[in-house]
Amino acid sequence: MIHQPPTPARSLLVGTARALLAGAAGGGLAALVVSSTLMLQTWIWGATVARGLPSDRSLMWCLAWSGTIGIALSLLQRRRSGSGLPEMSETLAELRQPEGLDTHHGLRQVIGGMLALAGGGTLGPEALMTRLVAVASHAVWEGADRDLLAAAMAGSLGLFRSPLVGGAALAGCQWQLIWRWLPGTLGGLTGFVAFHGLSDLGGGMRGVPYAWPSDPSQGISALLAAMLAGLAGWLAGQVIKRWRHWLQQLRLLERFWWIPIGTGLLIGLCLWVLPLAGFSGENQLKPLVLQEWRLETSVLVLSALVKLLMVGLCLETGWRGGQFFPVILASSALGMGLHEWIPWIGSIDTWSGGVVGGCLAVLLNSPLLGLALGLTLLQSHGAGALVIGLLVGLILQRRH
Repeated sequence: MIHQPPTPARSLLVGTARALLAGAAGGGLAALVVSSTLMLQTWIWGATVARGLPSDRSLMWCLAWSGTIGIALSLLQRRRSGSGLPEMSETLAELRQPEGLDTHHGLRQVIGGMLALAGGGTLGPEALMTRLVAVASHAVWEGADRDLLAAAMAGSLGLFRSPLVGGAALAGCQWQLIWRWLPGTLGGLTGFVAFHGLSDLGGGMRGVPYAWPSDPSQGISALLAAMLAGLAGWLAGQVIKRWRHWLQQLRLLERFWWIPIGTGLLIGLCLWVLPLAGFSGENQLKPLVLQEWRLETSVLVLSALVKLLMVGLCLETGWRGGQFFPVILASSALGMGLHEWIPWIGSIDTWSGGVVGGCLAVLLNSPLLGLALGLTLLQSHGAGALVIGLLVGLILQRRH
């Protein structure tokens, strides 16, 4: 008996169903691991941290815990090249290579990412999520089409409370063919619908009232503020980019295996002196906007700049994770500080959104991903300014 090949409609239906299943599995796995890590973070640093407020732990507690986690990270990565957690873009780029994903240090990478996140590192969870799901999917579906891996990772990124973040991440990394982008988007949608309730990722500004210009005359002021904020964001993006490049040239982790310990002690000091400079920052945004956490303007701007520098320092000295969450929080806080210095131009939403857009234009190769992440984490506050800031940053980046 001769079996007829499946029709295109049936192949599309089967492919869609597999993508949805992979996306749901990826979202569930990421939700379980990240929520467990954040529970450990809350246990170490106190319940106030989960609400975005400073930790009530003593200086000795902060130094002891962050230093201990620095020791663990040093031992995990000692004399093992490639054992550090790759960033999200690196994982996606690795999957595009003909040889595929290297899972040799997969378990070490995931454990190291969990420790860095729980230990108060100035890092986001997206690198941990994508690597975890990629390694697990590689083990489960070894030899399967890469569409399943794309859908699984997009399902995990659906935990950012936006079904389009996963598809935007894949499309922004040259996964532009519709038969790769579409399964990723479907996977992201599945992860969003099925598992977004297990995580508060991406809900930082939820419940904050919107600030809209009340009359047309304020539109010009808002436009000017958005352009200035975009310029400030571009400068902030250049600072962190050049800072990381300089640190990479020093090759600190290769030369000093114990350097994560020093970074851990610095993190502990920051958590006690400048608490805004630590953690991923997503939960810190709302109390700042609602003035539940009051900071002097100079301290707010200083904390934002230190947070940007701490992102680069963590990533280049063994505390590995993502940069999206802390960079967006630092950029938004910088915008708030600039608004307090120049209160007669624009609103706080305009300054925050514009700085975030300008900074993401430098750090991301994909304007689509920058827009999706910015809108998600800011909950559409200052959406117009975010777009203008992105455009200003992209124009300056091309000219630069």
